Amino acid sequence: MTQKARLVPPDEALQIVVQATLKPTACSVPLLQATGRRLAEDVRADRDYPPFDRAMMDGYAVSGTDIGSDKPLRVAGQLAAGQTPTEPVVAGHCIEIMTGAACPKGTRAIVPGELVERDGRYARMPRDVLCQQHIALRGSESPEGSVVLQSGDVITPLAVGVLASVGHREVRVFLPPTVGILTTGGELIGSGQSPGSAQIRDSNGPMLAAMVLGCGLSVPQMHHADDRIEAIVEALHAMQACDLVVLTGGVSMGRYDLVPDSFRQIGAELVFHKVSQKPGKPLLFARRGRQLLFGLPGNPLAAHLCFHRYVAAAIRRWCGQPSAVPEIRLGRLLEPVRTGGNRTWFLLGRARRADTTESGWHLQPLPGSSSADLFGTSQANCYLEVPPGNRPVAAGKSLAFEWLAHGPAGW
Repeated sequence: MTQKARLVPPDEALQIVVQATLKPTACSVPLLQATGRRLAEDVRADRDYPPFDRAMMDGYAVSGTDIGSDKPLRVAGQLAAGQTPTEPVVAGHCIEIMTGAACPKGTRAIVPGELVERDGRYARMPRDVLCQQHIALRGSESPEGSVVLQSGDVITPLAVGVLASVGHREVRVFLPPTVGILTTGGELIGSGQSPGSAQIRDSNGPMLAAMVLGCGLSVPQMHHADDRIEAIVEALHAMQACDLVVLTGGVSMGRYDLVPDSFRQIGAELVFHKVSQKPGKPLLFARRGRQLLFGLPGNPLAAHLCFHRYVAAAIRRWCGQPSAVPEIRLGRLLEPVRTGGNRTWFLLGRARRADTTESGWHLQPLPGSSSADLFGTSQANCYLEVPPGNRPVAAGKSLAFEWLAHGPAGW
């Protein structure tokens, strides 16, 4: 249902975006093509792991009777990894065994070889042998049927090792969305061009493309349209196959803010327009079938915030992440910050661990010289959430913050 013309609270806008995002779809891919993707199913152990009592050291398998005794034991044989034991360990005897080998029946400890005095067919053990030392008991890592990887987990190289261990040659993964980026504005030129007196180089396109890549997706489609509704509509049609379309510029109330009408012309449903936040108030969210469309302001910091907070949440939901909403933490301000009046102000900053005499995080605001100042805020690692109000928040006060994607707890 289209929202009424009102300022939508930031948290409500976030929930609308998450709920409007379709549930992720999945497919099976070969194991080595799954790295970096997210599991679309729980993976269970197909048998006990280890599947037998496993020697964890090169040494000697001894019985319970001979633990703590230093009398010589007769070496009854040798076991290498991959061999099936045929004879048990009995009192007065030991069996030389290699790392990874299956322990013979009756084994109660593995004694490292460097601690054993070997004399031909006999071996003398130390007295301080402990029961079950250097033995990985059957099923101690993962019993048969236990969940070893959960749906939504990232398939890391270690996870690939787990999948191979339990016999997976293929694995079901969530399909990531395809993304298109459309910049608008006749004043923009490419980064390799020399700008005229009234032109600027496009920073939003490369910045948003980098944020797409930071979400683990492929390189997005990139388009540009000048300030004509026909050009914007043509570009939107060119990106019809994209799952998510992100536009910058043209979403406010000026003569050349043509994106809302462009969305209507292609048959998109406008879900909400304008959020009670600073920056990024004119944020526009729409749907065209299963396609999600985000109209971000042209202000670079507003575009960054709107992608970080709303577009990235849709991507996380689409990719099957357990939570689409980032974790909120608390820190203490190192200096006072002003508020954004009746809007929530999302302020770029740096969070660092408090010193050894305190616990938690210290927050350093990076307001820059203007709301479009990329230079003064480029070293940020988090967003501070300054609640609505008319009085500054004093230094030392607690404030909510969330990491940027490249932060120490990033997404």
